[in-house]
Amino acid sequence: MSTKAVEALRAERDEIVAICRTLRAEEWDAPSACAGWAVRDVIAHMASVLHGVVDPSQMPDISGGAEAAMEGPVAERRSWPVADVLDEYETYSEQAIGVVAMAQEPPLSETLLPMGDLGTHPMSMLASTFTFDAYCHLRNDLLAPHGPLDRPEPPRDELRLGATREWMLAGLPWMSRAQLAFVDRPVVLVLTGPGGGTFSIAPGGAEGRVAVTEGRAPGAVATLSSTTHDFVRWATHRAPWHGLAAVEGDTAYGARVLDAVHVF
Repeated sequence: MSTKAVEALRAERDEIVAICRTLRAEEWDAPSACAGWAVRDVIAHMASVLHGVVDPSQMPDISGGAEAAMEGPVAERRSWPVADVLDEYETYSEQAIGVVAMAQEPPLSETLLPMGDLGTHPMSMLASTFTFDAYCHLRNDLLAPHGPLDRPEPPRDELRLGATREWMLAGLPWMSRAQLAFVDRPVVLVLTGPGGGTFSIAPGGAEGRVAVTEGRAPGAVATLSSTTHDFVRWATHRAPWHGLAAVEGDTAYGARVLDAVHVF
């Protein structure tokens, strides 16, 4: 998936740039669906992180938590002209694609990268990480019906959703570690549509984390199902899972797992 993820990141990046170039001044300042951030802030957030990929001295310090670390760079950029915000995104997203493309080949692809509460992952995963970030912010925080921008949504295709799902399932054991500490029996997660598949969430992962594996684990007590696109929405807590996901089997236990999953 990693090589495909570079293509996915390129596709999402190009869509974001194209949309941003059409925005009016009032649209840049419109509140996004990401609490406390305007449209310009969401773009500034993505730009600052990608800037850090190219120049690590500019990477936000995530040692105190990845989500909390994002506010500082966004606040700093609120005084910038919108043209500079967009220029940073265009420039460093392009360069970052080159960096993550190089990370698809050994030895970089196998080099483990500590990412704070996001987990420790091989560098080849970075393309999927940033595809997820772009896919999630664009569709959930910027574009209607959830966000303020009335523009056509790019395709929800296998390329984009496959890479997005790859990162979400790789990071889930780390990001939801404390919430899923109760898991003592496996459940099956069935994701349908583009990027879908059947996966199991089970006890027994490294360092007390759950393990996420492909396929249906023996002894699974519940099946959780949703489309892959809806998984992005409910797993990031942008919307409750009720109405977006279904539970079969031990419904109380399955619902508890759904409540606990949080990917960011």
